[in-house]
Amino acid sequence: MSLLTDTESLGSSKRIPQLDGLRGLAILFVLSWHYFYFFPDPNHHPDSAFRNLYVYFERCLVLGWSGVDLFFVLSGFLIGGILLDARMSPNYFKTFYFRRFYRIVPVYYAWILFYILLMTFGGPALRSHVPRAAETQGWDHVYAHFLFVQNLGFVRYSIIASVWFVATWSLAVEEQFYLVSPFLIRILSQRALYWSLSTVIFVAPLLRLFMRQLHARTELGLAYILMPCRADALAIGMLAALFWRNEVFRVWIGSRSGVLYGLLGIFSLGVLALGKWSPRYNSLAMQSFGYTWIALFYVLILLLSLVEAGGPIALILRIGWLREFGRVSYCAYIIHYAVNYFCHLLLMSETRPGPHWLIVAVPMLAALLTYALAKVSLIYFEEPLLRRGHAFRY
Repeated sequence: MSLLTDTESLGSSKRIPQLDGLRGLAILFVLSWHYFYFFPDPNHHPDSAFRNLYVYFERCLVLGWSGVDLFFVLSGFLIGGILLDARMSPNYFKTFYFRRFYRIVPVYYAWILFYILLMTFGGPALRSHVPRAAETQGWDHVYAHFLFVQNLGFVRYSIIASVWFVATWSLAVEEQFYLVSPFLIRILSQRALYWSLSTVIFVAPLLRLFMRQLHARTELGLAYILMPCRADALAIGMLAALFWRNEVFRVWIGSRSGVLYGLLGIFSLGVLALGKWSPRYNSLAMQSFGYTWIALFYVLILLLSLVEAGGPIALILRIGWLREFGRVSYCAYIIHYAVNYFCHLLLMSETRPGPHWLIVAVPMLAALLTYALAKVSLIYFEEPLLRRGHAFRY
């Protein structure tokens, strides 16, 4: 999957190991940013050697939020590829949506129901122990998550609901993408699909700039969370899948991997510049061209991992523990923010800060707990559901 899509190989049921590793890299980026990054000021140089060292470490994580963009590129590539391979199937829509249902809905709905039960039976006690959590959460805003519409800007979160649900905006983006992409691929000719995807890539940054002018009062900003505003990364992935299925392109690029490495070098410099001078996800540079630039950077890594299966990028992405994180990434992504928050709530006090080592130890514990819970979910919940979903054939 990217976040939600199985990394099956093109035209077969075998997994592409380096794409599992790429997905593992994406979830590690997100976890590191949410767990270890605290937005240090560029001129912040604390006196303590440990804290000063930690600030430099944080600055290496400054673009960790872009792991979500990597998920989007992977979704576009993998889902686009699956749909392109099956576009003439008589079971095209039925099989696609049943497989997506079994992959996405049960784990996600279980997380929503867990919140409803938690707040119904333990809400007052929990709010009494959570700083700034006196406000209650409107249930209609919680129920909106069942329809994957929490990224439309009308949902308002309490403190507890925020840590529980705020990361799920990207699931809503991908689900809305799933509602549109099968029809585009089924209806449009290959030529029309090329032009449509190219148009989306061009229009999405303009739409983000327009949404910035509305000053929408949402937690993350509509330019960041609306599906059309993030559709360039998804379209870039789909366009890569379309090119990859062109035999002339595969032969050409297979003998010219140096071109991809040259482009990767250029885009790497751009990513470093964005990380240095405009790293925040809601900055003007990021929302104008930065998201698109980062998505192109990630798609180059993806293509190089396929073109050179024995090359350095593919070898790194096939590392076992990286692929393992990729396999558990769906559940890990859903639960990670809440797990980290409650670990901090139990082990660190806002009024009486603990020793410096807790700054690292608590999120490390949260990361281990997130992995353990996601692994249990994968073995006992997700894999049986995936097998049931794959009983539907194209």
